[in-house]
Amino acid sequence: MVFGFGMPSVLGIDIGTTSIKMVELQQEKGRIKLKNYGEYIPPSSKRELLPVESGFVSFFEEGIATIIKEIIREAKIKTKDLVLSLPVFSSFFTLIELPLMEPKEIPAAIRFQAYQYIPVPIEEVVLNWVIIEEREALLENKIQVLLVAVPKDIIEKYIKIAKILGCNLKSLEIESFAEARALAREGGPILIVNIGGRTTNITIVDNDFVRLCHNLDVSSFDLTNALSKRMNISFERAEEIRKTKGLLKETDTLVTPILVPVIDKIIFGVEEGINAYLSKNPQKKIQKIILSGGVANMPGLTDYFTSRLAIKVERANPFSEILYPPVLHETLEAIGPSFSVAVGLALREFLEKK
Repeated sequence: MVFGFGMPSVLGIDIGTTSIKMVELQQEKGRIKLKNYGEYIPPSSKRELLPVESGFVSFFEEGIATIIKEIIREAKIKTKDLVLSLPVFSSFFTLIELPLMEPKEIPAAIRFQAYQYIPVPIEEVVLNWVIIEEREALLENKIQVLLVAVPKDIIEKYIKIAKILGCNLKSLEIESFAEARALAREGGPILIVNIGGRTTNITIVDNDFVRLCHNLDVSSFDLTNALSKRMNISFERAEEIRKTKGLLKETDTLVTPILVPVIDKIIFGVEEGINAYLSKNPQKKIQKIILSGGVANMPGLTDYFTSRLAIKVERANPFSEILYPPVLHETLEAIGPSFSVAVGLALREFLEKK
């Protein structure tokens, strides 16, 4: 779902709750090539310095812009055209059905329906929508519309960041839509689980359309915090244990029992999302689950999801169809799950040109 401000750019910037990531792409001989990337992750003791919190967006635009400028300087990124991500938790999603009608009648019908689904005054949000052409709906003389609304004050914050940077803001895109572009290249339905620093996003994608977006208040922070409290160790030490030991059976028997209840909360949310989708699409079947976010690299996590859900599970690899120097292969394999949104933001611009 894109809120457009011009032609495509080559720099995607993902402003997350605990980090900022950016990817610069360019097109060369019909292929998309990685030109550069950069990242800012504050120490765990200073993560309040990146104040994009779950449930709301509250930050000083100048502070975020300063961090982005530093990443751009260190990575030697030259482009001035960019796309910024909008957090899922600041947006409203709903899938609605309308009677089959003339295209020119659709905008007015959608705005009329929006009053029933958007929990804030329509005058305070920017509306966007995508018409999903489902065969079954068309046979019943209906059209399906994915309706998205973002508060105007949120959009204004991101526009201000671009102005402070002195860059050309080409578009804003909700992170789940960008990530879907980077990861769900097959027909689907495919479910993406992005376990972030403060929230977990669940997205179902089918035939290039986002069909469901759901946000959970469970995150990597909860995993690390559980280890820290139960093992009476520092947050930094707990994070190291989570990243290196995870759910491996041969590791410390204390670790897995602490992590599993938190992971099960995420799995319960995944099951709820699957059930909600299949209840409206009983003829469908989730083909696979893709784990993204830094937690996707946690040892044993993919196997645990597979055993619990009985669905094929894999780690996100947004760079799989992008050209890059072979020397970067190992690095990009490792950081890929964390860069899915940034890749999708930049990738969208090139795909739009085709």
